[in-house]
Amino acid sequence: MNNLRYSEAGLQIGQRGQIAKKGNVFTHTHEVRFERPLTAAERHLFVAVINGFYYTVHFSRQFGDGLVALPIVEFEADVARYTLKQTQMNGLWKDLLLTILANFSREVVPILQHDDSRAFDPARMTA
Repeated sequence: MNNLRYSEAGLQIGQRGQIAKKGNVFTHTHEVRFERPLTAAERHLFVAVINGFYYTVHFSRQFGDGLVALPIVEFEADVARYTLKQTQMNGLWKDLLLTILANFSREVVPILQHDDSRAFDPARMTA
C-alpha cells in the first residue's frame, strides 16, 4: 500500500461536519459523498467497516477507550453520514479511520468528498 499524504487543512471537519458536546461525550457526524450511489452490498460493507473501526478502537488498548457507542450510519442517494460518540477527539484512532476511508475510496467506491474535504478523491490522492 502506498503511503498517502494528506494536509491538515485537507482533513478539517469544515462546515458539513457537525460536533456537539454533552457532558464529557463528543458526538460528531461526518458526511461522505461518493462518486455514485452505493449498491445495497456496498452500503452493508461501508457500515461493516465503520463498525469494525469502532470495535477495533473500542477493544484495543493501542487506541484508547474513547468511543462510547456503536456508530450510526445513514444513507441518502450518493451520501453517507456516520456519527461517532466519544470522550476524546484526539488520538491514533484518527489515523485508522483515515486509512479505512482511503481504502474504501480506492477499492470499493471513490469518495469524492468527506465533509468539506476532497482528500479521499482518488483523482486528488498523492503517493
